Amino acid sequence: MSPEPYTCALDPETGTIIKIYLIKDVKNVEMIRSNIINGAWRCAVIKPSLILDVFQVVVAANRAVLSEKTKTMVTKTVYSEILYNLSLTKNISQSLSKFGIEKDNSILVCFLINDVDENEEIIKQIDGKLCPLSDLSTFTNVKDIKSVYKLNNLKSDVNLLDVIVSRMVTKSFVSH
Repeated sequence: MSPEPYTCALDPETGTIIKIYLIKDVKNVEMIRSNIINGAWRCAVIKPSLILDVFQVVVAANRAVLSEKTKTMVTKTVYSEILYNLSLTKNISQSLSKFGIEKDNSILVCFLINDVDENEEIIKQIDGKLCPLSDLSTFTNVKDIKSVYKLNNLKSDVNLLDVIVSRMVTKSFVSH
């Protein structure tokens, strides 16, 4: 039996559920990247090394579906909007390259489910090993996270997740 994905309901007004899978030792990264870029797959694929906690992804996804509902998205798709919301920069291409996959062999796959649930079909096409999301911390690179979120001078007793999420949600009106 494979590990269950992390599942969470997003803002009730959107009627959307998020499902997140953690997959390691992925052998077909180029095919995955190509399917996402050309729109064949409706999902976001995220570098787990830049994710401290799954809450980060849920916050970014919630903002993305709310932006989609209010027609205020900055990017072309709700899935690229998730990557954009994870980043501090307002530069779309930098956000996508920073948080999206390139040649990483470990990935987080994020699905937004309204009516149609295509995640099983897509997950079957990924050549890798499903892992429980409780293993996420083994993929996390705190040094890279602090660099991306400009937190290198942060005191050690501060809750890093709180600071990261605060920076993510305030990027539209604060320059970090």
